[in-house]
Amino acid sequence: MDILITEWALDTYLDLKGRGVITRDEYKNKIRPDVMRLKAFPNDPEFSNSKFWSPATGLGGRIPCGFKMKWHQVGPGLCQLRVGVAIYNGEALLCRAYTKDNSSTEMREMAKLKLHISQIMNGLHQTRGKL
Repeated sequence: MDILITEWALDTYLDLKGRGVITRDEYKNKIRPDVMRLKAFPNDPEFSNSKFWSPATGLGGRIPCGFKMKWHQVGPGLCQLRVGVAIYNGEALLCRAYTKDNSSTEMREMAKLKLHISQIMNGLHQTRGKL
């Protein structure tokens, strides 16, 4: 499966890196290798680990085509890092990276992911790279 980096994903990654939420070392040695697992989706066993991968859900329930990758105890602040992913037309599109601070933050990010997936389905997104 191809992995596409959307403009949203790149922007949020640069923001998190700029604020010191994640380090370059964590990105290279943990986050990037885990993201590369999407090439083998759904066959990699990590996709059955609910602490690493789960369907995206919002106020209206399950978000079609939406998923979350999850990391715990990341960065100097030991935060919970999340990346919203859309699986659509045989591609994995990285949508947004964020820190899960509380349930309100999670619901806001899921609303944004739902909007991004709608835009992807309508061809209204920009890709900035392919892994």
